[in-house]
Amino acid sequence: MEGGYARRLLQVGLRSITKEGREQGKRFGVEQYEMRTFSRDREKLENLKLGEGVKGVYVSVDVDCLDPAFAPGVSHIEPGGLSFRDVLNILQNLQGDVVAGDVVEFNPQRDTVDGMTAMVAAKLVRELSAKISK
Repeated sequence: MEGGYARRLLQVGLRSITKEGREQGKRFGVEQYEMRTFSRDREKLENLKLGEGVKGVYVSVDVDCLDPAFAPGVSHIEPGGLSFRDVLNILQNLQGDVVAGDVVEFNPQRDTVDGMTAMVAAKLVRELSAKISK
């Protein structure tokens, strides 16, 4: 956003954002959706239309947006995150020409619950790939 390479940036599932982080987001036009307001924002986020008038949309999913109950294998564990279903609803209902994406923040060294986070990350890659292939 600072360099003007993106027209729109959304951050969903924020839990520990600082005052400075909010101010920086506002300065660069970042749309920030915090968990404390997720129930109010849910309908909008589950019906996103992205990329109108642009050639493509890039989607990056940080696994640590999920509550640790769903993805404990991340470097920065913080309770109160999104459920796996929340993220799937957002991805599956997303309207836009998704051309690329990534799934990040998985830490296999901390994935101590029978590879649960690896499975979650793999499912997210699959869902994101399905959006790209359409």
